[in-house]
Amino acid sequence: MSDRAGETAAIFTTHGVLDAMTTVAAARAAGVDAEANPIVRELLTVGEGPAVLAMLVAVAACCIVWPTAADALDAPEWLGFAVALVGSLVAAVNIVVVLA
Repeated sequence: MSDRAGETAAIFTTHGVLDAMTTVAAARAAGVDAEANPIVRELLTVGEGPAVLAMLVAVAACCIVWPTAADALDAPEWLGFAVALVGSLVAAVNIVVVLA
Protein backbone atom coordinates (compact mmCIF):
# COMPACT_ATOMS: atom_id res chain seq x y z
CA MET A 1 0.00 0.00 0.00
CA SER A 2 1.31 3.45 -0.89
CA ASP A 3 1.64 6.30 1.57
CA ARG A 4 -1.41 8.50 1.13
CA ALA A 5 -1.05 10.44 4.38
CA GLY A 6 -0.68 13.78 2.59
CA GLU A 7 -3.77 13.22 0.49
CA THR A 8 -5.75 12.06 3.49
CA ALA A 9 -4.70 15.04 5.60
CA ALA A 10 -5.58 17.44 2.79
CA ILE A 11 -9.00 15.88 2.32
CA PHE A 12 -9.76 15.98 6.04
CA THR A 13 -8.54 19.54 6.40
CA THR A 14 -10.58 20.90 3.49
CA HIS A 15 -13.72 18.75 3.50
CA GLY A 16 -13.75 18.38 7.28
CA VAL A 17 -12.38 21.26 9.28
CA LEU A 18 -12.45 24.05 6.69
CA ASP A 19 -15.86 23.16 5.28
CA ALA A 20 -17.43 22.69 8.72
CA MET A 21 -16.17 26.01 10.02
CA THR A 22 -17.14 27.98 6.93
CA THR A 23 -20.53 26.23 6.76
CA VAL A 24 -21.34 27.42 10.27
CA ALA A 25 -20.16 30.93 9.44
CA ALA A 26 -22.29 30.98 6.27
CA ALA A 27 -25.33 29.69 8.15
CA ARG A 28 -24.88 32.46 10.71
CA ALA A 29 -24.60 35.06 7.95
CA ALA A 30 -27.30 33.87 5.55
CA GLY A 31 -29.47 31.62 7.70
CA VAL A 32 -29.75 27.87 7.92
CA ASP A 33 -32.16 27.78 4.98
CA ALA A 34 -29.34 28.91 2.68
CA GLU A 35 -27.51 25.59 3.21
CA ALA A 36 -27.80 23.52 0.04
CA ASN A 37 -27.21 20.10 1.63
CA PRO A 38 -30.47 18.98 3.27
CA ILE A 39 -28.72 16.75 5.77
CA VAL A 40 -26.37 19.50 6.91
CA ARG A 41 -29.28 21.97 6.91
CA GLU A 42 -31.20 19.67 9.27
CA LEU A 43 -28.14 19.19 11.48
CA LEU A 44 -27.71 22.96 11.69
CA THR A 45 -31.26 23.26 12.99
CA VAL A 46 -30.28 20.91 15.81
CA GLY A 47 -27.23 23.04 16.59
CA GLU A 48 -23.85 24.11 15.33
CA GLY A 49 -21.96 21.69 17.57
CA PRO A 50 -23.83 18.58 16.41
CA ALA A 51 -23.54 19.73 12.79
CA VAL A 52 -19.78 20.23 13.02
CA LEU A 53 -19.32 16.95 14.88
CA ALA A 54 -21.37 15.01 12.32
CA MET A 55 -19.49 16.59 9.42
CA LEU A 56 -16.11 15.82 10.97
CA VAL A 57 -17.08 12.23 11.79
CA ALA A 58 -18.38 11.64 8.26
CA VAL A 59 -15.24 13.06 6.66
CA ALA A 60 -13.01 11.17 9.10
CA ALA A 61 -14.73 7.91 8.16
CA CYS A 62 -14.12 8.65 4.49
CA CYS A 63 -10.50 9.53 5.20
CA ILE A 64 -9.98 6.27 7.07
CA VAL A 65 -10.98 4.28 4.01
CA TRP A 66 -9.40 6.64 1.46
CA PRO A 67 -5.94 4.99 1.32
CA THR A 68 -7.39 1.49 0.88
CA ALA A 69 -10.00 2.58 -1.67
CA ALA A 70 -7.57 4.74 -3.64
CA ASP A 71 -5.01 1.95 -3.76
CA ALA A 72 -7.64 -0.61 -4.76
CA LEU A 73 -8.64 1.64 -7.65
CA ASP A 74 -5.00 2.41 -8.44
CA ALA A 75 -5.88 6.09 -8.21
CA PRO A 76 -3.04 8.49 -8.88
CA GLU A 77 -1.87 10.66 -5.98
CA TRP A 78 -3.07 13.83 -7.70
CA LEU A 79 -6.67 12.59 -7.44
CA GLY A 80 -6.64 12.85 -3.64
CA PHE A 81 -5.35 16.39 -3.90
CA ALA A 82 -8.02 17.16 -6.50
CA VAL A 83 -10.65 15.95 -4.02
CA ALA A 84 -9.09 18.28 -1.45
CA LEU A 85 -9.20 21.14 -3.96
CA VAL A 86 -12.95 20.64 -4.32
CA GLY A 87 -13.24 20.99 -0.54
CA SER A 88 -11.33 24.25 -0.76
CA LEU A 89 -13.68 25.53 -3.44
CA VAL A 90 -16.72 24.65 -1.31
CA ALA A 91 -15.19 26.55 1.61
CA ALA A 92 -14.45 29.49 -0.69
CA VAL A 93 -18.12 29.65 -1.70
CA ASN A 94 -19.07 29.63 1.99
CA ILE A 95 -16.69 32.53 2.59
CA VAL A 96 -18.29 34.45 -0.28
CA VAL A 97 -21.67 33.92 1.39
CA VAL A 98 -20.28 35.27 4.65
CA LEU A 99 -18.82 38.34 2.98
CA ALA A 100 -21.84 39.07 0.78
